[in-house]
Parts: sequence; structure tokens; C-alpha cells
Amino acid sequence: MNDSVYDKNRELQRKLDHFIKQARANEKKQELYETFGFEIIGASTPKELRDLLLFQSIARFQLLDMVLCLVDHHKDADRLFFERDEEARLSFANKLLILDPIKDTEIIQSLATNPTLGTEALKKYRWMLKGLKSRDQIKSAAFLPLLRSNQVIGSLMLLSQDPHRYQKNIGTFFLRKLSAMTAVAIENCLNQQRIKEISYQDVLTQAYNRRYFDLRFKDEIARCVRWDDDLICMFLDVDHFKKINDNHGHQTGDLVLRHMVNLIKEQVRSCDIVARYGGEEFVVALPSTTLQAAHEIAERLRKAICSSAIILYDRQLNISVSIGMASLRSLLISPQHDANFICTTLLDRADKALYEAKQGGRNQVAVYINPIL
Repeated sequence: MNDSVYDKNRELQRKLDHFIKQARANEKKQELYETFGFEIIGASTPKELRDLLLFQSIARFQLLDMVLCLVDHHKDADRLFFERDEEARLSFANKLLILDPIKDTEIIQSLATNPTLGTEALKKYRWMLKGLKSRDQIKSAAFLPLLRSNQVIGSLMLLSQDPHRYQKNIGTFFLRKLSAMTAVAIENCLNQQRIKEISYQDVLTQAYNRRYFDLRFKDEIARCVRWDDDLICMFLDVDHFKKINDNHGHQTGDLVLRHMVNLIKEQVRSCDIVARYGGEEFVVALPSTTLQAAHEIAERLRKAICSSAIILYDRQLNISVSIGMASLRSLLISPQHDANFICTTLLDRADKALYEAKQGGRNQVAVYINPIL
């Protein structure tokens, strides 16, 4: 009988030790998830949030890989997460999947509102793994929906080499917590960035304002100098704009400026910077662009503006622009030239080229040429 009691006590002790061990493991897991959750919620930029979710999380949670899928309701997710960072766009091309609410309706409707684990997740959401280099090593997965206000805004796919890591019947408390905090972090971070960008926009034309241009221009020049890339600075000015205001009124003048910005944006890339520099003058920075390519863009833009009439009640108004441009590569950059000097000089040269286009009869493109000493 004593042996029986002893055996029972040993079994109870073993179970107790197991529960204590599991409780301590859960405490550590909770601390890990909460720490990471607070970090992503505290992310100040979409870039920081992107790197936390798709890079740092893999090491933190000992994953093989991670895929983030987002429904792009505002049509700006790609720009906000990648801006002008083409290297990051290539690096995360198959890890950050952006869905169009109209084109990808069928895929969006297939996103479950509850976690899906194990082989079921791998089968149902095979399309999320399609471009991953690590896909042949994946043995188990956890699909986590991202929900805000009962609306699916995306999903996370956690991938592991361990076939037992994400099994169908395991608890999902910590995973649900991670998905909830991720959804909050994404919504907050992108909304904060949108608000920040509103302060950088010209209210009338929705182009960037001069303040934003000056900040970005300096960054782009530093990047192009570092990578030995060219950058083109382009000034555009509406011809005879004062006459347009005098003859047709300032509301028509405002319409002309908005029309011009729309045409500029159609001709340039999303990574190019289009800003209203003052009055009827606009500036465009074209990073990693050759002078020849920029000249072709400028000519297409000039022709597009000339050929598109603005309808004013019973009449139409035709406008034209003069364009001046200068190349970063044409500057003799020496080590003592700082970013401020390069920015100022490049803008000054583009402005002088614009003056030449005006003096040459308007409605033309002029390129700054270094004077022969």
C-alpha cells in the first residue's frame, strides 16, 4: 500500500512539474508576444513596421519565414511601405502581398476570420507561398487574419520547418493576440503616415509642397551621390499664367494648376517627386534617371499639356509650359561640397534653364549646359 501511495505521489509530482514548466514557458511566450506587440504598435514609420514584421519577427519567433498580406483599401499601401526604396521592394516582393479590393475580390473573400493552422493553412492559402524561396522547406503554417472593425484588412502567415509547430488542434490564444496587435499597428502606422503626408501637400493641387520637396530632394541627392546615380531636377512654369488669371479669373487659374499637376503625375514614376514650388512654378526631381530619358519625359509632358484643352463653359482654353532641367552628374562634385551646396546649385541651374526656355519663345524644354571656361 505504501508503494501505491508513493507511486501516486510521484505521478502527481511529475504532473505538477509539467504544469509548472508549461506555465513558465507560457509566461515567457506571453512576454515575447507582448514585447513584440508593443514594438510594432510603437513603430513610427511604415518602413520600421515592415522591417519588424517581415524581418525581425522571423528571428524573434524562430520561424522559417513570414508573409504579410494587406487589402489596399486606400490605394497607397505599396507607396507607404516602400516609397522610393527599390531594394526593399525587391527584397520583400514575395513577403508583402498587396491586394486590390476590386481586382482581387475573390482572394479577399477567401480570407478566413479565424486562425487556420497546419496543413489546412498550407493548402487553402498556397497562393501566399508561391514566390517564397523557402517554400520547399515549409512543414507547418499558421494563418492569422488581421481584423479591424469586423473588416478583414489582411493576414499574416507564420511558416515553420517543424511539422509539429502549428498543428490543427493547438491553442491559438497567443497567435490571436499577435494578429490583433498587428492589425492595430498597421492601421495606426499607416493612418499616422497619411496625416503626416497631408501636411506635406499643397492644398490646391495635391502636389507636394516646397517644405516636403526640400527635405526629400536632399535625401535623394545624397542617395544618388552614394550610388553614383544621376538625378534630374526639372522646373516647369505655365506660360502667360498672369494673363490667364486676368482674362479668365483666379478660379480658372486654379483649375489650370490642378490640371497641370494631374498631367505631370501621369508622365512620371511614383518614386519621382512632384511639388509646387511657388505660384505657377512646379519642380520635379527624377532620381536614377539619365538626362536623355528625362528630356524625353519633359517633351512628352510638354506635348500632353499643349494638346489637352481645358473646357470653360462654351469655350476651351489651351495652355503651354516652359521646362528647364539640370543634371546632378553635370555638377563637378568634390568631397568638400555638402548636400546643401549641391541642392542649391542644382535648383539654380534648373531655374536658369527655365529662364532660357522662356527667353527662347516659351513652350519648349531647355537643358542647363556648363559654360565653357
